[in-house]
Amino acid sequence: MNFILKKYTHAPAHLFIDNSYYFFTGAVYKKRRLLSTPEVIEIFISYLHQFIEKYNWELFEWVVLENHYHFLAKVIQSTDIPRFINTLHKTSAFHIKKALNINVQPFWYQYWDRYIRNEKHYFETATYLLYNPIKHLYVDNLNNYAFSSFHIRKEQEEDVLRKAFLTYKPQTIKYYDDIDDF
Repeated sequence: MNFILKKYTHAPAHLFIDNSYYFFTGAVYKKRRLLSTPEVIEIFISYLHQFIEKYNWELFEWVVLENHYHFLAKVIQSTDIPRFINTLHKTSAFHIKKALNINVQPFWYQYWDRYIRNEKHYFETATYLLYNPIKHLYVDNLNNYAFSSFHIRKEQEEDVLRKAFLTYKPQTIKYYDDIDDF
């Protein structure tokens, strides 16, 4: 496996591994609840899908809440990660601000990504991500939250999804709290 460990002066080292799974989180600056209407969330989701396709990545799971998002994707060229996120943030911010008729600077705070190490880590991450609307008290049943891949996954692989939730218990996963409760 080829990888690049890039070290930064004022940020943690970053691990780039091609053809690998990564978990991403992006946050609106100062936790502002700017992703608060279906129209605005659809703008973000549309650009997420558009850039996933443009970079030839594969999107597996995603969720969008009022002030942050998560997604899990297979990244082909890992050194594209910063460019991908920059393009996603720049483009989505422009169109969301236009839709909301606001001029806030900055829109996005930053992003975090984490390399997925193995199958267990993948399923822990996927269930944690899908469980996010319950964690943040948007709903008490995932069937009632429209802005995630939960419904797609449930329709395609309900048995796999049910088993993953029972096995990996996303409500007990704590190692993402540092980036989820920014």
